[in-house]
Amino acid sequence: MNSRKPRAIVAIACTAALALALAACSGQGGSSTAGAQVAQNEKSTSINVAAQAWMVEKFHLNDMVKQFEGANPGTKVNITQYPDNQSLANFSLQWSQGKSDQDVVVVDGSSVAVQFLAKNLIVDFNKTDFFSGTTAKDKFVGESLKFNSLDGVQFALPIGLETYNISANKKYFEKAGLLDASGNIPDPASWDDLYAMAKKLTVKEGNSVKMPGMTIQWGPNALSTMISVEQAVRGSFYKDDGKTLTFDTPEMRQVLQIWKKGVDEGVFSIDTFSNKDAGRSNFNAGNVPMVLETAAHVPEAIPTIGAENSQLVAMPGSLKNGSYGFTAGILVPTASKNQALALKFIKEAMMSDVQVAVGKQWGKLPVLTSEFDKIDAPWKDQMYSLVKISKPAPMYRDLPEMQEKGKQMLQQYLTGKIDLDKFLSGFEGLVGQANLNAK
Repeated sequence: MNSRKPRAIVAIACTAALALALAACSGQGGSSTAGAQVAQNEKSTSINVAAQAWMVEKFHLNDMVKQFEGANPGTKVNITQYPDNQSLANFSLQWSQGKSDQDVVVVDGSSVAVQFLAKNLIVDFNKTDFFSGTTAKDKFVGESLKFNSLDGVQFALPIGLETYNISANKKYFEKAGLLDASGNIPDPASWDDLYAMAKKLTVKEGNSVKMPGMTIQWGPNALSTMISVEQAVRGSFYKDDGKTLTFDTPEMRQVLQIWKKGVDEGVFSIDTFSNKDAGRSNFNAGNVPMVLETAAHVPEAIPTIGAENSQLVAMPGSLKNGSYGFTAGILVPTASKNQALALKFIKEAMMSDVQVAVGKQWGKLPVLTSEFDKIDAPWKDQMYSLVKISKPAPMYRDLPEMQEKGKQMLQQYLTGKIDLDKFLSGFEGLVGQANLNAK
């Protein structure tokens, strides 16, 4: 967490406490409209912002709070933490009763917010005055708003523009003789090429793996990894209907077989099974040559491994077809009694120049063009060129459940507990049973 103390009251809520608090809430009637709620609560002086622990640090939320409270004497912004995307179901229960302990919620991957659309539990920002002045729609980086909208509803506001791809440490490639004639890391043309590259980078002593050639995010964000890879190699992660997620395609079958071989041989690490941050932490420390997850790890690792070594490598097909593009999402519950102040905080603090420091330190690019243009770095241009052709995650109501169960199925396959056909048929069954509608 940021070392600078905010003036806000910072409440660290554990999962059990959150569940008990929400279970205790009850109420009657539906939620009011954004406009009416804002009009009724123009004089509110305190709001609660809920975010996951990593967001408090990586979005510099404490700095945003300090800046906002300094510019608005008498206001208080309280930060509370919730564990993960699975906890969002608890919010939904409370909000559906017309009550909310949260005025602003930041979610990991805005597509998971679609679950709130069916019952109109979150504000449509198009029906507020948010998109005016410094935050008019034409002030946003082109792709950022579309990752947070569906059928004309702006259900979330973006923060931290990112895409999945490969972060690589050039030092290891040079040592292994894998640089091209110009002294650069070559972009692998196929997954066979990428596997061969990772195998050459792997360090073994006898049968013991001392350093895998690559870590792939197969932890909580495994579904994001799969859709990013399939988008790159195939140009879509949907069936021919353009809306039903599938991994049972020739291209993805080949990738999955290579993944399994890499795991069996120790070329691809499974550290993220037990620790979702294992790949990022090891890459930042200079202990692994490549990691496939958000490309934001390239700037994040620069202070430790050096700008000359921390480089973005395009995974097979991504230069043509893109990858998974996303932002975190900022929500305002319709049940919030403090919407006017919530919108003011988002506009003045979350959309402020604090985003520049976030981008430079953590690679989560600013979503406003004015702040985006303040970052001058090769990795930013490379990342954004991929973002522009990348796709958001499926906007399904049951996406959080699919993320959890899909991760479990993939891990079972990679460790040999089920074969490829059983994994793919199981995932197809999961998709078939899921609610794929947003409304």
